[in-house]
Amino acid sequence: METIDHLQNIPTLGTSDIHIWGVEVPRLREKFQTLENLLCSEERAKAARFKREQDRHSSTVSRGALRLLLAAYSGEEAEKINFQYSENGKPYHVPQASRLQTAELRGRRDACGTIAFNISHSGDWVVLAFGREREVGVDVEKIRRELDVMSIASRYFTPEESRRIESAEDLHVSFFHHWARKEAYVKATGSGLFRELSSFSVPDEDGEKDGWFFQRLEAGSKYASAVVSDKPITKLSCFDFQALEVS
Repeated sequence: METIDHLQNIPTLGTSDIHIWGVEVPRLREKFQTLENLLCSEERAKAARFKREQDRHSSTVSRGALRLLLAAYSGEEAEKINFQYSENGKPYHVPQASRLQTAELRGRRDACGTIAFNISHSGDWVVLAFGREREVGVDVEKIRRELDVMSIASRYFTPEESRRIESAEDLHVSFFHHWARKEAYVKATGSGLFRELSSFSVPDEDGEKDGWFFQRLEAGSKYASAVVSDKPITKLSCFDFQALEVS
């Protein structure tokens, strides 16, 4: 992942770009309060409902990072960014022209159009994806080797997918990479297909299927991750959120 130390140094997000941001939550303890201060009351209440402290922190960090990065891409103030939700619960950004900040950031927004985003978190990691004039979905999954993955696959995956997983050298790695692709696809389409995961299959390799483009993300040996879009993924950039100045 590329390291960026200041919001003003984030590259312009063009219509052919997808930007991926990785956030390792435990490494952000000193920035936690700053990120929490960006949240609206509903976001704080949602985070507070999680029973585990790890989940509360992940929720707070993910929404704070989302607001901060959307502010950089859109030119709006992070605290005042407005979200609305589709019928299936997918959030989207509602631009507010009156909230634009500097002329430089106004130029970024005006040149490139509507921003799409998606968030996923698992274990210690939060992953955020951003694109313009396209749909985008992202997922990250911690590889849990204690699970009976073939039993789960028989319920949620197609027979074709189950056969691929069963024949893989590492069942768990293959299972979670398939799961990440399915989740990312459902989130990109915004279709609410999660309850019908066995009704469709995803490709094992990167590329296009039925007008959707799949790309595996490098996430180390303990995680699986993928991004899906309705337009070709030709310019994919990955950034490390840890070094970014958030004050």
